[in-house]
Amino acid sequence: MSSRRRVFSIYAAAALITLYGALLRLDAFVGKYGPLDHPAWARVMTHGVAAFARGVRPARVQWTKEKTPYVGGDPIGYLGFGREMTTFYQPHFREPVFLTAVRVSLWMLDGQDAAVSLASAAGSVLLIVATFLLGCETAGAVGGLAAALVVAIEYDLIVWSVDGWRDDLFAAFVVLSAWTLVRLRDRPSFRNALAAGVVCGLTCLTRITALSFIVPALLWIAVAGGREGRRERYESVAVAAVLATAVLGPFLISCAIATGDPFLAIDQHTIYYRAAEGLDLKERTTAGAYVLQKFRAHPVATTDLAVTGLFVRPFAIKWNGLSVWSAWLGPALMWLSLVGLAAFLFSSKGRLLLVIIAASLVPYAFTWNVAAGGEWRFTMHVYGLFVVAAVYAVALTPRLADRMVWGPLARRGGAVVAAAVAGTALYLALPWFVVREALALNESVSVEAGGRDRVFFRSGWSPAEANGNVTTRTSRGSRSIVHFPLSDVDDYEIVLRVDPVAAAPVSSAMILFNGQIAGGFGFVTSPDRIGSYRLTVPRTWQKAGDNELGIATTGAEGVRLWLVRIIPMHH
Repeated sequence: MSSRRRVFSIYAAAALITLYGALLRLDAFVGKYGPLDHPAWARVMTHGVAAFARGVRPARVQWTKEKTPYVGGDPIGYLGFGREMTTFYQPHFREPVFLTAVRVSLWMLDGQDAAVSLASAAGSVLLIVATFLLGCETAGAVGGLAAALVVAIEYDLIVWSVDGWRDDLFAAFVVLSAWTLVRLRDRPSFRNALAAGVVCGLTCLTRITALSFIVPALLWIAVAGGREGRRERYESVAVAAVLATAVLGPFLISCAIATGDPFLAIDQHTIYYRAAEGLDLKERTTAGAYVLQKFRAHPVATTDLAVTGLFVRPFAIKWNGLSVWSAWLGPALMWLSLVGLAAFLFSSKGRLLLVIIAASLVPYAFTWNVAAGGEWRFTMHVYGLFVVAAVYAVALTPRLADRMVWGPLARRGGAVVAAAVAGTALYLALPWFVVREALALNESVSVEAGGRDRVFFRSGWSPAEANGNVTTRTSRGSRSIVHFPLSDVDDYEIVLRVDPVAAAPVSSAMILFNGQIAGGFGFVTSPDRIGSYRLTVPRTWQKAGDNELGIATTGAEGVRLWLVRIIPMHH
């Protein structure tokens, strides 16, 4: 096949994949919001084309009709802001790119509320294209096509795409930014700098928190490339930075003039999170001050929060949307992505992508546990990068046949594995120090069954398992131990949330604290809630450091424990 024909075939395949993804999103819109009767093009799409789209979705996918479209979240606000928009760079706590997309969509749909769905769905389709481009740049043409196909058919991406959020468009711009930055790093030139600067500026104008990865990425390109081509890199990075500033700057100036805060679009949202945490809202604060206050108050807990938000949760909550196609597809891609992310460490291009991934998650890392801050959509922007990592792992497979690769891989791979093991051990140990910190600050704290509870539940327990809306562990044997740290001896009340596995064989349990009998209780079971039992422990039984709470049951089936809550009496 000639080079020209091959290129045509690749882009034709990419267009077909994008079209297929668009059809799936059209089907989702009609299924959730119903067809449109006007204008004419929308009637054709939502009546005629949608009928064809229904035939290309998985049979197990069914859509639930939205009874109150766009109510109860940001989409209804975007509609209002889009209708009220006067100029592109108007001062506002919502950045202008998505509002402009909504305004254009309103014009296209004769002012109907469905315009906000059109804007978000367009962003989701653009994400398919962006993933293809980055995939080609990272893993070759076949890798780009494979990555685009995954994004096109991913159920969770399809579900969110038509609901009118800006996250789809932001995800597309993040991946496009990554593509332009990789090209700028590999091939410094005015042309690539122009593309990177404009795209990065527009990304910031979609969600200004994009500065968290754009600034570090540009600095990384400038300083991490060695001596060869240093001048060209410096010049290209400077051009990209100036252009990005030129695109973003008028918005920051507009906000500064109108409100005194150029970063209004970031700082305004601290009101929501502070309100959710019950903090004082009388004085305005910046996002930086809000995060700094968290570190000052609870340095260990905030570190644990950030580590989880950066490295664990964004990755762990992905991949489930592929199960509608195949039960093995999601897990397979997840493991491939882990391999690809590790392999990124061995290439300059990959290290840049790791910087982008980690830095882009920084704004999310400190709020994912507050109110709705942990919604799936907030980490949508890294999903395409994770998928590209998966196809990158596959693209590297042929290179393993080269024996010359194994020597450097063994030397560097050992360091990566050691770092991964050490990081995992630290991550699993952090909850212990979080509990200790809370008690040292005279705060109540809970030791809960869950994915990181091994440091507390060391012996006599089953693995953690979902039990209704909570996660529990089941006692095994005659005595099961819960460990927890006390920073100092004090007066504590302990609350156990526990139920018998079976009410008949188990009628009571005895509680021991550091080997001393603290008391017993009989079970009172209820189908509505897990039982709650309280006890106090004398100071003479306590010790600074590791303390043991034992549960000895009288029956064969044991108990199912949700949590142990330690409450300082002088709280």
